[in-house]
Amino acid sequence: MQRGSMWWRAVKANGLLIAACSGALLILLFLALAIDREFAENARLREQVAASYDARASLQAVLTRHQDLELGQRGYVITGDPAFLEPYRNAEARIDRNIDAFELLAGGREQARLIDQLRQASAQKRRFAAQTIELVEAGRRGEAIDLIANGEGKQSMDQIRTLVGKISEGERQELQQRTAVADAARRALRQRTFALQIGLIVLLMLSALLIARSQSARKEAHRRSRDLAARQEAIFDSAKDGMIVLNPSGSIESLNPAAAAMFDTPPVSLLRRDIGSLFEVAPDRGQVETFLRRLKANRKEHHGQIQEFVGRRGDGTTFPLEVSVSPVHLADGTSFLAVIRDISERREVEQMKGEFVATVSHELRTPLTSIAGSLGLISGGAAGEVPPKVARLIEIAHSNAARLVRLINDILDIEKIEAGRMAFDVRPLALTSVLDAAVRQTEGFAHDYGVAVRIEPFASDAAVLADEDRLMQVITNLLSNAIKFSPRGETVSVEVVPLDRRYRISVVDRGEGIPAAFRDRVFGKFAQADASDSRQKGGTGLGLSIVREIVVRLGGSVSFDSVEGEGSAFHVDLPAADVPGASVAPLDPPSPSSGDALLPLVLHVDDDPDMLAVVAGVFDGKAVLHSAASVAEARALIDRNRYDGAILDVGMLDGIGTDLAVPLRKQSPAPAVILFTAQEIDNHADGVDLVLIKSRASLDILVRETLDRVEAARNGTGGDR
Repeated sequence: MQRGSMWWRAVKANGLLIAACSGALLILLFLALAIDREFAENARLREQVAASYDARASLQAVLTRHQDLELGQRGYVITGDPAFLEPYRNAEARIDRNIDAFELLAGGREQARLIDQLRQASAQKRRFAAQTIELVEAGRRGEAIDLIANGEGKQSMDQIRTLVGKISEGERQELQQRTAVADAARRALRQRTFALQIGLIVLLMLSALLIARSQSARKEAHRRSRDLAARQEAIFDSAKDGMIVLNPSGSIESLNPAAAAMFDTPPVSLLRRDIGSLFEVAPDRGQVETFLRRLKANRKEHHGQIQEFVGRRGDGTTFPLEVSVSPVHLADGTSFLAVIRDISERREVEQMKGEFVATVSHELRTPLTSIAGSLGLISGGAAGEVPPKVARLIEIAHSNAARLVRLINDILDIEKIEAGRMAFDVRPLALTSVLDAAVRQTEGFAHDYGVAVRIEPFASDAAVLADEDRLMQVITNLLSNAIKFSPRGETVSVEVVPLDRRYRISVVDRGEGIPAAFRDRVFGKFAQADASDSRQKGGTGLGLSIVREIVVRLGGSVSFDSVEGEGSAFHVDLPAADVPGASVAPLDPPSPSSGDALLPLVLHVDDDPDMLAVVAGVFDGKAVLHSAASVAEARALIDRNRYDGAILDVGMLDGIGTDLAVPLRKQSPAPAVILFTAQEIDNHADGVDLVLIKSRASLDILVRETLDRVEAARNGTGGDR
């Protein structure tokens, strides 16, 4: 808990540090933008100041040109000297250009109005000056002097001076306003910059504090990691079970002292050796790597699965052991931890227990059989008529003797199954005859409990692959269980439903149902829902456990549905089969018709009946598809057919689909093999051309890729696929 809290504090501190650094970067960005904006404003103000000075210079030039014009006019009128006309003409020619230059630099509606008035006053002044010069040139100097004396020219000049002064003052005021606006913006920018600098300082201080906290948390985490590593190393070294760390290729990376002592070999001698060298029969080359790759896919049924092997010590002696291999995900890849346990003592104890149970059971079976038989004869009147009270006592004794015989038989069956000594003669069996015989066998038992047994109608050609005696034992155990827990007057139903390549046999009762708290232990040994049931109903509590063990060894599965207060239904699913002389659906897929002769033959293996049906539909008309719902069924099909391609699922009820790649590759020519699975598996599975993930690849892609690879295999280019 403390380790998790420390980790969370470190993560939180790092998050705050990142946020603080991001904030500091944003502030620096804002500062850079603000400074850039300030430079731009200053440059714009400089341009405006320069333009204002240029405008006023142009305006002053207008006034100067008019003064030059007036001076040249008066000098010529007074003296008649043509030399005075040169400054006059120069000024008169430049006045319009100076006004135009000012108009380009000036702005504002008021300034435009004054410029128009200035143009009018300038035109009037120039007309007056031209008139006096023309009079002088015509020899009428006196009239010209009189015009000048009247003051008309002076009025025009005064008006021009007044307009120039107003325009200049307006330009000066506009520049002053622009300067004031720029000063205000500069002051506001200075305040914002100061605030941002204060914020930046705060963020930098916060970052420094967070860095210090992060460093402290990191040091604490490192210390705790060292402590954890030391504890784990101590556990690893002191564990009684052997522990071996493997690399992905199956070589030994490290091991604890218990493992070295278990195999009686120095640890240094085992390093870098293949794990298979520790077993009596080493796996074939590549099988260890394949197993570890499967394990890496994190399949639940293989994650930490315990398997039994025979180990070989350094002196050559062998011993039984259990091995559990689990993936260990590290930063630089995935390793594997093999936990090894010597089970020699346990095997000896189990053997002693088995021998004891077998001996006691056999020794009890003979006298109990005699007792039960004798009591049965007495009850049947073989010894003459007995008094009613004695008959009742004999009936009780006979019932309990039969109960003890059933208990011994169940114990022997369980012991035989667990020891692997129960033989199975698996062959096609018609369900009609088996179920009829089972019902007849339990009629007396059902009569005692006042319960009827009815077989619901089903197809007369229904058949399964099973051992007749064992299947009878399964059905009678289920019927006995259903009869015991059914109220008097009720009916126990037997139903047969066809599944995909299987038949489901269901035994349904209308009893009290199975309590929710007991459902996980229904198939356990000596399982009883409660003590009162055990006393009232009788039984060993081994019946359902025996049912499960037998059905699993027949290649089937057992399940149940139950609703408290309404009853229970136990289901047995077994592979469908042909029965000679019966018109049952064949186990083998139909042979291709003449129209399908040119279509490729493809095997599809999947334990999901819906997926089998859907894939068969999308391949309709494109390939002849053989569907198999189990590895065993697929192997039988491979033995009888030569396939162009195969679509395999990985996780099957009775094995691993990739194991079929080996027999498929032995066919000539070798078919294309495609994995179509829901598990995340890489594209480097042994013997597989392509891996398609069901959640990622559509059915159209599956069809296209399969047919492409089948065509490549047919054309002999399979190696390029």
